[in-house]
Amino acid sequence: MKRDLGGLRMPGFGMGFWPAALTLLFAAMGGFIAHSVWLGLGGLTNDLQGRSPFYAASMPLTTAIMFLHMITGALLTVIAPLQVINPIRRNWPRFHRWSGRIMVGLGIFTGFGGILYATRHGTTGGAFMDLSSTVYGLLMLLAAVQTYRLGRARKWMVHRRWGWRFTVLVIASWLYRMHYVIWDRLTGGLWTTPDMTGPFDRFQAWAFYLSYAALLELWFLWEDRRRMRKRPQPAMRPAPAGTG
Repeated sequence: MKRDLGGLRMPGFGMGFWPAALTLLFAAMGGFIAHSVWLGLGGLTNDLQGRSPFYAASMPLTTAIMFLHMITGALLTVIAPLQVINPIRRNWPRFHRWSGRIMVGLGIFTGFGGILYATRHGTTGGAFMDLSSTVYGLLMLLAAVQTYRLGRARKWMVHRRWGWRFTVLVIASWLYRMHYVIWDRLTGGLWTTPDMTGPFDRFQAWAFYLSYAALLELWFLWEDRRRMRKRPQPAMRPAPAGTG
């Protein structure tokens, strides 16, 4: 037996699977979430000039938006997994709708904040990373708007698929850090530099979100083809007597 989880066909796990999976996921993401919140609060309430590369006293508005962007990004990381869990959506539809609206609002601000910082202040990796961060922010904005718009239109299949795209983009921010942790432990930081212009840094600038987005689209394509194969074929009508 299989269940439809937001347009993805997922195994029919027992009721105990999702709480355990979410617990493990949040345990893995806890350090990233806490760091983002405390760094964001620190940047909003303290002078971090010389202590944080994100702080620029000459650009107070951009700096404030960037640190607030860290906090909203952390909140998104908490909400996003809850939106795609089928039992939650089925058993608590009001929670799903209202947390979804909050997620869309946070996503729009977070995407805008990332774009503003990349274009106005610039990222550590220079123009190459500025461009990838801007594209990432634009995709975040698109996914947030499409998820909300299609939900309002009650186009559930495409709404859910855009919700999955939105969720993958949100989680990609945490995966970006995880890639570096794993890579550093495996290779000792091979092909990375402090200014984030090494070969692995340049690969990471795009791969941390585009690779997972591409895998999701391949999954959707596979689902569509499987659905087409299962669709009943129209019965052949016998030819009229005296023909052929």
